[in-house]
Amino acid sequence: MRLRTRSALASFPLVLALALTGCGSEEKDGGVATVNGGAQKGGGDGGTSGMSPHDMAVKFAECMRKNGVPMDDPQPGQGIRMKVDKGKKEAMDKAMEACRQYNPQANADPEQKAAAEERGRAFAACMRKNGVEKFPDPAPGQQGIRITPEIGKDPDLETAQRKCQDTLGGPGGPAKTGGDRK
Repeated sequence: MRLRTRSALASFPLVLALALTGCGSEEKDGGVATVNGGAQKGGGDGGTSGMSPHDMAVKFAECMRKNGVPMDDPQPGQGIRMKVDKGKKEAMDKAMEACRQYNPQANADPEQKAAAEERGRAFAACMRKNGVEKFPDPAPGQQGIRITPEIGKDPDLETAQRKCQDTLGGPGGPAKTGGDRK
């Protein structure tokens, strides 16, 4: 199985793997996908308070499907996947907003968000150390890891990602990413 995080560009399909306990897309320009890990607590609207990260992720996947985004139910410790086809970013954004109450990352407290940002910086440093020299640090406040088309074409990306993927994991285990590079 190839491990990949892909860009949510209108020019090609996206397979976005999200850690069970952290997922989301905050990018407004439609150019990137995100992945994030770490244990999150339920919170926010809709009675999610007290839900386990896995239960919240299952509800998130169900909600995304109901809102037109293909997504399998997550398996414990293996993350979840969303596939967004060419030109479907607007639909994904609309579904993400509709399902926000079940999005573990959107419901993270400030300490959890800070820990996720630190894991993102460590992941970026690991990627650079393992041959993807142009891999950027996440911007302050950025949710998850963003892989641009340029980074996605780097021949060292797959190997580096395999070496670095555990960096994204939180107490709930390593973040898993998936999809094929186009």
